Amino acid sequence: MPANVNNESRFDRALALWRNPQVRYPLLVVLYLALMGWAFNASLETFRGPLASAVRGTAGLVHYTLLPFTELTTLRGNVVTYDGFAVAIIIECLGLFEMVIYSACVVAFPAPIRSRVIGVLLGCLVILAFNLVRIIMLLLVGRFWNESFDFFHLYFWQATLIAIIVSVLYGWIRIFVPR
Repeated sequence: MPANVNNESRFDRALALWRNPQVRYPLLVVLYLALMGWAFNASLETFRGPLASAVRGTAGLVHYTLLPFTELTTLRGNVVTYDGFAVAIIIECLGLFEMVIYSACVVAFPAPIRSRVIGVLLGCLVILAFNLVRIIMLLLVGRFWNESFDFFHLYFWQATLIAIIVSVLYGWIRIFVPR
């Protein structure tokens, strides 16, 4: 009988731990991130064509956003050049991975389904818009401050994307999640 009581108390402790939102939420985020990341990665080859179009579309958006301000920008496929400095837009530049991370955080949050759907859609749009600004800024940094391009590309904007994900998540919770 003591072994059974011990097993029940372990189960009760595990259940109590699971009921704690400070434990459950991060575990669900990791679970959903793993599932969504696996699904995203598995579908990359299937969607190679549409993603190539999205890459060219993003390059076009960067080019046409800069065009009213300068004639020194050119576009060739997925390569945007500003006054001699070129960046090649690739799939990893689209912000899709950041959207998967953000979406996992929203889906794991204890909110009504409608709020989660709104959160994923609006949040991903904000991340897309911010990502466009990020690429434009990288193009400008590369042109005017070339020696700092790698720092901004590899460190500054990666950290900033994390801050944006957290900020958008917080904004969604404050605005769309009923209390």
